[in-house]
Amino acid sequence: MKHLLFTVLFLVLVSVSYAQTNHMKFKGIPMEGTLNSFVQKLKDKGFTYIGAQDGLAILKGEFAATKGCAIGVARFEDRDQVNLVTVIFPEKDSWTGITQSYFGLKEMLTEKYGEPESIETFSDREPSSDFFKFHALLDDECHYISEFSVEYGKIQLTMAKQNYDSAAIILRYIDKANADETRKKVMDDL
Repeated sequence: MKHLLFTVLFLVLVSVSYAQTNHMKFKGIPMEGTLNSFVQKLKDKGFTYIGAQDGLAILKGEFAATKGCAIGVARFEDRDQVNLVTVIFPEKDSWTGITQSYFGLKEMLTEKYGEPESIETFSDREPSSDFFKFHALLDDECHYISEFSVEYGKIQLTMAKQNYDSAAIILRYIDKANADETRKKVMDDL
């Protein structure tokens, strides 16, 4: 009888552990829980809290051996659940600077996660000089994005205008379980 009871208890525990949702990790922290609890875990890892407003918290710190990165942590609009982490690397003011950063990160991410789906193009024909390429990026006429599908979500690498004369590399971590939950809610509404 004890053996049967132990077997049933073991099967229930195994079922519960398989039913638990796995989440994407950022800096080793699962992207789950409230905005405040996730931010506290980042602070514990050495990031400096800047502030929060309208479901978005901003921190500063070192990421991927680069100092001065801004970390944005977003929660869902309708509930206090983390769903996205964005890293904005320090701004660059040249095509050479931005593409060295982009391709360097892309190479490391590819080594870790495999080949991404990438779009690396200009709206019109490719400009003839680095000066014009950089200004195409600033004018939103340059589209570089690499998306890595990982077990529990997606990682998107891109570059985008930050100010009138600078651009930055942006890295987004998107949790699949949380995105699926939102999609299910939307589908239920339809």
